[in-house]
Order: sequence, then C-alpha cells, then structure tokens
Amino acid sequence: MLTPTGAEYHLHGPDAMTDAGQPVDAWAVAHQLSLINRFHGATVRPYSVAEHSLLCSEIAERLGRSVHVQLAALWHDAHECVTQDLSSPAKIAVNALASAAGGTSAWTLFETAHAKRFRRALGLETVFVTMRAVLQRIDLQALATERRDLTAYNPDHSQPWAVLHDADPAERIEPIDWLRLDSPERVAMTWQDWRQAFIDRLESLQHAQQLLQGRAC
Repeated sequence: MLTPTGAEYHLHGPDAMTDAGQPVDAWAVAHQLSLINRFHGATVRPYSVAEHSLLCSEIAERLGRSVHVQLAALWHDAHECVTQDLSSPAKIAVNALASAAGGTSAWTLFETAHAKRFRRALGLETVFVTMRAVLQRIDLQALATERRDLTAYNPDHSQPWAVLHDADPAERIEPIDWLRLDSPERVAMTWQDWRQAFIDRLESLQHAQQLLQGRAC
C-alpha cells in the first residue's frame, strides 16, 4: 500500500519481512490516524483514531503513569494506519468465520504482526508486554467515555457490552468524569488539528523519554 509520504508498506510477502518493506513514519501515522474514524463512523461527529489515542495518553497521564506508558498509550493503535480500525464486533466475526472454515483467528494474527512492527519502531515492545493490563484498562476507559459521549448507546435498549463488563456492576468500566468528548471545543477541532496534536504529543513524550534516559546514563 502507498503511504502519505509516497513510501510503500507491504502487508505480506517477502518485502514485508524487511524494515525497508515496512516503513514507519510518525507524521504519516498521525496523518492517517486523524482521517480514520472509530466505530465505523457510527458516532455523532467524526471521531478519529488519533483523537482516541490522545485521549488514552491523557488518561495515562491523569493516572500518574510514566512517560513510557503515556507514549505507549498514544502509540497503541499506530498500526491501524495500515490495517485500518476494525470494530471489535467485526474482529470477532472475522476470527469466528476463519475458525469455522478450519483456520485460525485470522484477523488477530494479521493485526498483531503489524502492531509489533510499529511498536518495535519506537522501542516500545517491553512497555507493551510489561504494562499490557494497564494499557488495556486505559483503552477500555476511553471506550466507555466514547460510548457515553459519542454513540447512540442506550442502556435501557442496547445490548450490554461484555468488554466493558456491563453485566457486573462491581467490574464495570466507568467513563472518565473530567472530560466530555462532545464539548464545543472538541467538536470545533478539524482533522488537521488532531493530526498536529498527535504529532506535538508524540514529540513531547519522546523528548521527555530521552531526558529520562540521559539521566540514567
């Protein structure tokens, strides 16, 4: 596939086994994620993967998590610039169809391979392994907030979302209470604004990470 910078990213085949065949460019990631809508566009306004990623990074910061975790939270969906953002129900359906046909969980295998490539490009493999549960919790809290503010979900009529543990009040993932995604300020922002916000946040966190590494030397 052709990236916004004119590079070619190979999703499979011999070229996909090399770094040159799978280039990772931070600007291209920010550009593409700011144009890819979550929930397949089933939201009250355009809501991009870039905005979601920024929300996750902000939640991590609010929780007092390290710069490394904040960066991982920002970058956790970077691979979706090449795989696209497939909704959770669609991922489950694709995996189920593949398994029923005698194969494996095709989508999970496909997405995981590219996710690892993007995480390796920023040296975040260890953070994603050691902080997996934390990052998943942050992602789910962002999802709960998005459902509250941006979707037509109605607890009186809609089916419970198992991933948010709706059926168990003691385990239910609650949305954040310090921000609204349907605020006039956020609604007024363009996709270019979110692209720049993603780039700015990425550069700020990488700079902070470099300072920490310098002190450790």
